[in-house]
Amino acid sequence: MTKVYKSARGKMIDIDRIKLSNENTNAVGNMRVNARGDLIGANGQVAMGRNQIMDQAYAVADAPYSPNDPEVFKQQQKMAESSKAKDLHDMINNLSQPTTSLEQVQTDTSPAARGSLAAAAAKTVSVVQQAAPTPQQLKKAQGPTRI
Repeated sequence: MTKVYKSARGKMIDIDRIKLSNENTNAVGNMRVNARGDLIGANGQVAMGRNQIMDQAYAVADAPYSPNDPEVFKQQQKMAESSKAKDLHDMINNLSQPTTSLEQVQTDTSPAARGSLAAAAAKTVSVVQQAAPTPQQLKKAQGPTRI
């Protein structure tokens, strides 16, 4: 699914179409690659594709591993589906406890860095829900209108 943005002037911009149209453009920097990740040779042609580069990066002397290998992809999908099915089965039959509980959240009180943004964002706030005041109560709370 493509992501389409609307500019400040009202034009519609399709980011995925722009990425695909500029896929063979040389990337900025000193790595000699194009925008897709292919290695560029001396004459400006693609010397090695991005999949070949990744296969070399994952190559191990004893057991070569390639994330692009269809067998590896099928095996990873099968493992993910089996773990999801087991979790779902356990949850339906009440064999597993919820992963996050209120007790775990309350006991995790480690001292935070003083004056940090995270500490400011993580401050606890207690909210008390009350009934909405009536118009008479609002008028009374404002005080006398004349003295």
